[in-house]
Amino acid sequence: MTSLEDILKARDLRVKTQKELVSSFGKPLVSFTVNMPGPEKKNETSRKIFDAGVLALREKLAPDIVYYKLSDEETGYEGFFVADISARELKKKTCDVEETHPLGRLFDMDVIDEDMRHISREELGLPKRKCLICEREASFCARSRTHGVDELIKKINETVDAWENAR
Repeated sequence: MTSLEDILKARDLRVKTQKELVSSFGKPLVSFTVNMPGPEKKNETSRKIFDAGVLALREKLAPDIVYYKLSDEETGYEGFFVADISARELKKKTCDVEETHPLGRLFDMDVIDEDMRHISREELGLPKRKCLICEREASFCARSRTHGVDELIKKINETVDAWENAR
C-alpha cells in the first residue's frame, strides 16, 4: 500500500526527473503514469494499462522520440518520452492516444514544454477529460470525491477486461 507521503515524494522525484530531461535535451517531454485511485498503485491491472500506454506512445511518437525512460516505482509505473516536435504537437498526439485507445481514459499523459510549462488540453481547444464513471468533468468528480475508490477500481477492471476480451 502506498502512503500519501510516498506519493508526494514520488511526485517530487518525477518533477526532478522531468527538469533533468528537459534541461539535458532542450525538448518537450511526455510524463506518463496510470490513473489508478486508492492506495494500491501497482498491481496486475495497472501494469497492463501502463504497458498498453507505453506501446501506444511508442507507436504514435515513433519517428519523434529521442529518448525514453521507464521506471517501476513503489508508487506506480512511470514513463518519460522526450520528443523532437513542438510541445503543442506532442500534446495533440498524446490527446489522440488518450481519446482513441480503449484504455486511454486510464492514461495520464502530461506534456511539458522546454520552459517546464504543462500544456493543457484547453490550449488546443479540446474539452476537459470526462469522468470514468459519469459524464461530468473528471477534475470535478476527483475534487468532490463523487465516486468511491471501490467503484472506480471496479470500472477500471471492467474496462481492462473488455479491452483484453476484444483483442
